[in-house]
Amino acid sequence: MTSSPEVPDPRRAADEGGMSAKQRRRERISGAAMMLFAERGFDGVPIAEIADAAGVSKMTVTNHFPLKEDLVFDEFDGDVRRVAGVVAGVSSVAEAVSAIEGYCAERERTGGTARALATADPDAWRGFAALVLGSRALTLRFHAQYLDIRDAIGAALPTALPAPESAVAAWMLAETVHLVDWWPYEQVARGATSPAIRAGRAEVRVRAFAALRDGLGAASGNAADPVRPR
Repeated sequence: MTSSPEVPDPRRAADEGGMSAKQRRRERISGAAMMLFAERGFDGVPIAEIADAAGVSKMTVTNHFPLKEDLVFDEFDGDVRRVAGVVAGVSSVAEAVSAIEGYCAERERTGGTARALATADPDAWRGFAALVLGSRALTLRFHAQYLDIRDAIGAALPTALPAPESAVAAWMLAETVHLVDWWPYEQVARGATSPAIRAGRAEVRVRAFAALRDGLGAASGNAADPVRPR
């Protein structure tokens, strides 16, 4: 079945909650896609079928989500901006480490994974993780994000740092965030329960950043900042 183009209605520019017509349309597309992905997996659902389910044209779907993977990971750009924001203005690599660990600690309390694990049905997040693990395209898209995070960190580090040191620090910082973010998915692959994943996230983050401090200290010959967010 072919989708028919949408006809915009100016009277529906915003709903009673203040959401614009564009935002409502984006939510409708995303919701339709996730329902289909849950039923048949990411790779088994074409864009045209998502468009039909959402009541929009195929072009509208790709205008909102240029890559099919963006339907699942539509918050990645925001994550990159937030990481860049927390390291903006740091005066040293050690300060950047503490700032980024603080970012990771905050996400353990308020991020999307934390919210999903705390719901009445925390296993719903395990279903999402299984969707990602079951698709090579989604798994690659997840990992590729950390190249953008590395670049954002590198751009925010002090310009006085020697280029090799700055590049190494940016890679190590981004890969530590990567490890912390990917750990819950690995646990789903191993059959861990949602409560166990929720309970273990802070310990993994603390250990990962402790190892990062040791590694950066050895690489630069300087003592690392001992302050660790909890």
